[in-house]
Formats: sequence, structure tokens, C-alpha cells
Amino acid sequence: MKKETIIAAVVFFGVGFLAGYIYQAQTSFRAAQRRAAGAPAVTEEVSSGGAETDAASGGMGQRLPEGHLPVGASVVVKTLEEQAAQNPKDPVPRLKLANYLYDLEQWPRAVAWYQKALELDPKNVNAHTDLGTAYFRLGRPQDALREYRRSFEIDPTHQPTMFNSIVVNLDGMHKLAAAQQAWDRLHKLNPSYPGLDSLKSRLDAARASSPPARP
Repeated sequence: MKKETIIAAVVFFGVGFLAGYIYQAQTSFRAAQRRAAGAPAVTEEVSSGGAETDAASGGMGQRLPEGHLPVGASVVVKTLEEQAAQNPKDPVPRLKLANYLYDLEQWPRAVAWYQKALELDPKNVNAHTDLGTAYFRLGRPQDALREYRRSFEIDPTHQPTMFNSIVVNLDGMHKLAAAQQAWDRLHKLNPSYPGLDSLKSRLDAARASSPPARP
């Protein structure tokens, strides 16, 4: 075997190993954070327009310009894109890539890959919910609620979807009655759901500041 061939093989192996290591490390970090937070995909920081540097950005601590990826992320994205291309009937690589882009706050690209994943796995309730949240981040609350309705068709008791629908109805659609209804459903199912009490305070404040209904 030629020396150049050996060097090329070593470089290729090293790049693949690095991509896998980065992806696994960030995925594990993301999963741990979501377990600790009770896995709500939208939080108060999202609803108020603030940067959610923990759950949504994979703990990277800063928001990058749209279309720009942090160091090492482009390698992971390329690797996952290749896996998706090599396994056109497997939704898993598509979903991994969508989740990874979601964590990087690359919302348009995340939307595209969630859609591709759902083409192969249309009953994935988490994918529908995360797609809805990505739509919300893009300023498309109606599309977000549409995806949440699809989530409820699959699992009417899916708690992250209930939580997210409160936020989107409150902050995206400004529909207090719908937000309160969603809050009541989640409170009845799980009154200790993380962030639920804080959302109730925000609902009460919004109701207090809204103009009175005409007789």
C-alpha cells in the first residue's frame, strides 16, 4: 500500500472519529439537561425572545449568526448528512441531524430535517413537537400550533406539547383563553411540571393587563 493511501485513510478515520465524539458528547449533554428540566421544549426564555443557551443551543453559551456553525459542528452535520443519504429509508439519521441543528438554533435547517424525518416516521410525537417549536422560533406560531395538534393526535397526554402550546398561545397568538385551557390540562395531569407555576403567573399578569371585554 502506498504511503499516500495510508495517510489518507488515517485522516479519514480521524475525521470520522472526531465527528462521532463531538456528536455523542453534545447529545449526552443535551439529554441530561432535558431530563433535569423535565424536557419542556419551549421555556419562558423562548417565549420572551431571550437566548436559551442551555437546552436549545447544546450548552454552547452563545448564539451564532444564522447559517454559521461553531467549530466542529460542520463536521458533525456533514457526517449526519452522509448517513442520511446512505440510509434513505431510515428516519434516525434525519432525526439526529434535525435535533443537532435544533440545539444549534439553526431553525430553518432544523425545520427541513424534521420534515424529512417525519416523512419516514410520521407518528413521532417528539419530532412533531420539536418541529412546532422550531416554527415558533421562526415567528410562525400558527404552524407551531398545527404541529402540536398533530402531536396530540398521536399522544393526547404528551406533556411537553401541552407546555409548549401554553407558551405559543400566550406569546405567539396572544390567545389567553386557549393558553389557560392548555395550562389547565397540564396542571390536571401533572401539577408539578417544571415552569408551570411561572406560566400561571404570566397568564394572570397578561389577563390583568388586557383591556376589559365589551358588554
